[in-house]
Amino acid sequence: MVCGTTNYFAAALSFIFTSTVVTAKFIKNSILYLFAKTAFLFALLLPRAAGLRLFGAAGRLAFLFPNREKRRTLEHLRCIFGATWTEDKISVTARSVYESLGRNLFDAVKISRAPEKTFHAIVKHDDLAEFKSAFDRGKGVIVITAHVGCFELLLHFFARHGFKSFAIGQRSFDQRLDSLIRAIRSGEDIDYMDRTESPRKIIRWLQEGRAFGVLIDQDTRVEGVFARFLGKIAYTPSGPVRMAMRFKIPAIVATTARQPDNTHYVYLSRILEFADTGDFEKDLAANVQMANDLICETIMRFPEQWVWMHRRWKTRPPPISLKA
Repeated sequence: MVCGTTNYFAAALSFIFTSTVVTAKFIKNSILYLFAKTAFLFALLLPRAAGLRLFGAAGRLAFLFPNREKRRTLEHLRCIFGATWTEDKISVTARSVYESLGRNLFDAVKISRAPEKTFHAIVKHDDLAEFKSAFDRGKGVIVITAHVGCFELLLHFFARHGFKSFAIGQRSFDQRLDSLIRAIRSGEDIDYMDRTESPRKIIRWLQEGRAFGVLIDQDTRVEGVFARFLGKIAYTPSGPVRMAMRFKIPAIVATTARQPDNTHYVYLSRILEFADTGDFEKDLAANVQMANDLICETIMRFPEQWVWMHRRWKTRPPPISLKA
């Protein structure tokens, strides 16, 4: 009887604790959703100049509060620029990172829904002739990019120029937030799929001749290789490059950055000429490095526009064993 009572109370306490945790998580997610939904509606309704000021100010305000992401931003900037920058410049740049995030959040919503004439007046770009030539082959194009500038615009950029595009992403921890993210990344001639869906869909869409936008500047739990990123060894997703090499799909690197006049500029590389020595894994590492180098060129020109709070260098390469 005592044993049974103990089990009953243990089960009851477990239920109460679990319910409390679930409720707290739901409340937290609901607050985040309401904040995101409000920001989304503000971005749609506010004139662009006012919206950029408001969202930029919100970013600067967020920087004032101590938090883990702020510490990482400062630590990563010191790691890369500490030998050449003053502490004051590092701090000012870190604050600008937050301001840029606020402005780019606004523009990701505002510009993606702008009329054609307005969109093309704001989003300028390198010559598209080589990209069009690759796209017209009908094998698809892999567009390698990064979290720099208003990167969410890139899907809309290619679609607005007549190139059907798609991207994959990780499902959000809250279905309501996930719906908002999908709304930002949706549009005419744009498809979006969850990372958990079958990779066959990626191959099928590429075979249909679409452009596949994919980010490779985060240290995530996906197939990757170690390559230098901003001069430091970083674990880099290699799947897109591997796919391009294996199936002979043309690939480019595309990055974007906000300009001083608040326009955005899309930088397009040439079609990547992949190393092909016969040693596939060695060539893969070299080709990922080439993509990293092109991404880093934009980051070094616009350091305040990259997401320095990501744990880009968290995975360490395995130690080199020295043979006797």
